[in-house]
Amino acid sequence: MSKARHARPRPSSRRVVRTLSIAGLGAGITAAGAGAAFATDYTVKPGDTLSEIAQAKGADWHHLAELNNLQNPDLILIGQTLQLDGAKKAAVSHKRTTVKKRTTVKKTTTARKTHRKVRANRAATVKAPVRSSKANLSGAWAKVANCESSGNPRAVNSAGYYGLFQFDKQTWRSVGGSGSPASASAGEQLMRAKKLYAQRGASPWPVCGRFLR
Repeated sequence: MSKARHARPRPSSRRVVRTLSIAGLGAGITAAGAGAAFATDYTVKPGDTLSEIAQAKGADWHHLAELNNLQNPDLILIGQTLQLDGAKKAAVSHKRTTVKKRTTVKKTTTARKTHRKVRANRAATVKAPVRSSKANLSGAWAKVANCESSGNPRAVNSAGYYGLFQFDKQTWRSVGGSGSPASASAGEQLMRAKKLYAQRGASPWPVCGRFLR
């Protein structure tokens, strides 16, 4: 907001304090809703601007200009009396409102992160037991798995047989497996069991292989 220009006195007019850009006035003061009224007037002094007067009195400069019938709110005169009675109070500044919004956004973001952590922890809790639970199989292969290991992909037989289909390690390696069959996923165990069946039929499962015939 720029200071007003002082004009030289003219025979029929008083001194001009200064002119202000309407954009400057708009940036300095936030428009407001209706508020309490003022009971006093104000006499313009050298160096005053309408926006500064309104700000000092907590008033809305738009309504102050309208109340005093100022055709050009950029121009006020030294010694001019401005009526304050009935001027609307200015609202809370936009800056304060913005700060509140930022605080709200920050709290919302924090709450979302906390909610995601809780969901992630719950998901981890639910998924953890899956490694030792029964495999989700269907059809004849589900019957073979239930017969061999009760459907437990982590089953270990003391005689040296592992997993859903009770592979021994040598047979497991012969169909491309590595490590212990019981450490592989249920999907991999099923895939390698089907591969073994394609090579040797149901013979690797003398008892439970009946479900594949």
